Amino acid sequence: MVSALLLSCGPRPRPVLFPVRGVVPPADASAYAQGPLFGLGRKAAEGRLGTSKPQKFEYRFSSMPLILASVQADEPVSVEIEYSFSSPPPEYSRFVLDTGDTLWVLPVSAVLWEGLAGDPAGPNPGRQIFHYAVPVNKPVPERFSIALTGGKDKKRPGTAPDSALQVHSIEFKKRWFGFYRLRDVSGDHFFASPFVSRRPEMARNDSPAGASWIIDPLEIFAGPEGFFPELSAGLLPGKEALLELPRYRLEAFPRLARLAVPAGMLEPFAGPVLSGDRAGSFRMGFAKIPRFPVPIAADPGVILSWPQGRWRDSRYEVFRWENFPSLLVFDAADYAVQDRMLKRLAFFVEKAGFRGRLAPDSEIAGLHGWNAHDYRAADLARFFQAARQSDFPLLAEERELESILTGAGIIRESGGSLQAGEGGIISISRESEDYLRRRFMAHEGFHGLFFIDEDFREFSRRRWQQLDPRAKRFIFSYFGYQQYDTSDEYLVVNEFMAHILQQPVSQAAYYFGEQLPSRLEDSERRRADLPEKDTATGSWPLLARAFTREAEAFSAYVENRWGLAAGRVSLVTVKRL
Repeated sequence: MVSALLLSCGPRPRPVLFPVRGVVPPADASAYAQGPLFGLGRKAAEGRLGTSKPQKFEYRFSSMPLILASVQADEPVSVEIEYSFSSPPPEYSRFVLDTGDTLWVLPVSAVLWEGLAGDPAGPNPGRQIFHYAVPVNKPVPERFSIALTGGKDKKRPGTAPDSALQVHSIEFKKRWFGFYRLRDVSGDHFFASPFVSRRPEMARNDSPAGASWIIDPLEIFAGPEGFFPELSAGLLPGKEALLELPRYRLEAFPRLARLAVPAGMLEPFAGPVLSGDRAGSFRMGFAKIPRFPVPIAADPGVILSWPQGRWRDSRYEVFRWENFPSLLVFDAADYAVQDRMLKRLAFFVEKAGFRGRLAPDSEIAGLHGWNAHDYRAADLARFFQAARQSDFPLLAEERELESILTGAGIIRESGGSLQAGEGGIISISRESEDYLRRRFMAHEGFHGLFFIDEDFREFSRRRWQQLDPRAKRFIFSYFGYQQYDTSDEYLVVNEFMAHILQQPVSQAAYYFGEQLPSRLEDSERRRADLPEKDTATGSWPLLARAFTREAEAFSAYVENRWGLAAGRVSLVTVKRL
């Protein structure tokens, strides 16, 4: 290829003087002896295109097919050109990138980003550097060109006759559409792609105020079969942000800094709309769904709405809590699947009369486990180590769980035995009604945070210690009624916290002042553990007041610490359309 270039007529091919990234040498490394990319002529090699008159720079690769670094063989690709202007180009200037089958007009100003709420942190040198990424087919084009179109420079007022486009680099990378902005000592970098537009406001009355960003690529650029869209939106401080998809609407809570939708939730081709006043970046890429059982990273709000038809295993799906990656979330198809994986663990870790003992199936078959679960790393390691030492016949699903936990680092081999790693697991089921799934996710999710955060555990202990003795006697009796082992203070404090935080503050008075005590009222043994009842209302005012205070205190704590609230461990609310 190099020799053919050298013998051809026209401008002499020269190795470009700017970096070409995302490529690796082919087997015949001698083909890259002078470089992977040649410009036809000295100016093309320098990458400096003046604006005084129409002209065209042509580029050719020295060896084809080009091998892309860090990109799967079947993965869709973009070529990203980095460039800047020595001074603002004339208004009529049009710079066109020709990739062989498509013409792309390159941005010449940062007008697209004007009016964005907030500014990225960092220095502000003032120099504008553009990174424009356009989709290309495989094998990538053997040649491409950059051209200035338009008439001669008329030296209009306010324009610089010596303005020039300078190419800084060419890079092949995984395909993406959207925009984002970075600042460093070299300048203000604007990353963008085609198929991104902005409109001042949404037509829908229920959309948040501010601009709306739309990524709407042609379907031919959506990626090959087996690849799904993945979205990421960087959110600036503000009140609202709304992401509208073909089948879902995602609303971000104020504390969320990055709204992400992993590959697998969306249809293979989707045109998302991000509205509100918080857009700092908005990107769409394409990826394969990870091979089961590698956990899919997602916010609990996304997990609750994940399409069951996209589960990689029809029995259950495995997620990793995006903001707390040491916590895994299992969503089971039904209670039977969940029981086969976690019921024996429930008895081993929490059930009175069973704790620390591996109960055979025949003993617990007729007993109820839980409809949702939570276990910390230390208890998981004890369970599986006990099974190993006694050669206990665990079920296939329990063995699968052990493998998943080992792969995630929640338990690990150490000195010939299983030891606690970091984090823990929580589990819910599709058999639960939607309102219960949300409640169980909150209950189990706060258990997970209790496992991994010492300050949260200490706060919970302090609230337990100062609780009104009459309220403490009641809730302690209720935990016994539920078959918790109340001799374990860690377990009692953990359940005290989770029962308070599983529903919004507004529901605490009813839940603790009517619903729970009415269950104990029917138990002759536990009726004495209740405070005085108001017969006129059929409620227990003391309990309603005491636990409402606790709900307010706990909710304020998790809001201040993580942006969460009583009844909610998600930073994203998802609605099906």
